[in-house]
Amino acid sequence: MKNAPDDATDDATDDARAAGSRPVRVGLVDESELVATGVEGMLAQHPGRVAHVEPEVADVVLCDPVGRGVDIEAYLSEVAGRSRGRIVVYTWRLDPGSVRRAVSAGAQGFVSKSVDSDELVRVVELVHDGDVVQAPAATMPTSDSLSGREAEVLSLICRGRSNLEIAAELYVSVNSVKTYIRQIYHKIGVARRSQAVAWGIERGY
Repeated sequence: MKNAPDDATDDATDDARAAGSRPVRVGLVDESELVATGVEGMLAQHPGRVAHVEPEVADVVLCDPVGRGVDIEAYLSEVAGRSRGRIVVYTWRLDPGSVRRAVSAGAQGFVSKSVDSDELVRVVELVHDGDVVQAPAATMPTSDSLSGREAEVLSLICRGRSNLEIAAELYVSVNSVKTYIRQIYHKIGVARRSQAVAWGIERGY
C-alpha cells in the first residue's frame, strides 16, 4: 500500500486540480449527523479539489463497516451496489485484521477518523487516481510487538467475541485462540480479559 504523498506531490495535485479537472466527488454512507456534518465541513476547506455529494453519484465513497460491527465483506459488497465510487473505509478502529479484510473485500483505502482535512483529501485524491492507500495514521503501532494474528485476536476480544466465536471467525481451534490470548496478555502486560480490552481500545483495536 502507498502512504500519503509528500508536500511536493501535494503541490502537483493542487496544480492539476486547478488546471481544469473537476473536484473529486465524495459521498458518505450510513453515518450519524455529527460525523456527516464534520466530514462535509472538512471537505469544504478544499474547494476545487473535493466536493461533498450523495453516494450514488460519488467518485469516492467513505464508509465504516468496522465501527458498525457488521460483516466487513458483506457490508462493502452492499455499499458497492449503492455507488459506483471507489471505497475508502473511514473508521476509528485500525486493527491490521480489519485492514486486510476490507482491502480484500474491495476497499481501495483505509483511513482513520482522527486525520485532519488535508490528510483525508490526500487519501481521497490518491484513491480516485487509482491507488490503494493506507494513510500513515492508519498504521498500527509496532511497539507492542503483537503479531498480525495476535492483533486480530485482540481486535475480536475488544468487540466482545467469545473464544469460540473467535475460533470460528479465524478458522483456528479454540486451543489456538487460548494460546494467542496468553501471548497477548504476556506482551501487553495484563492478566485479565477486561484489562486487555481496555488496553486495546486505548490503541484503536
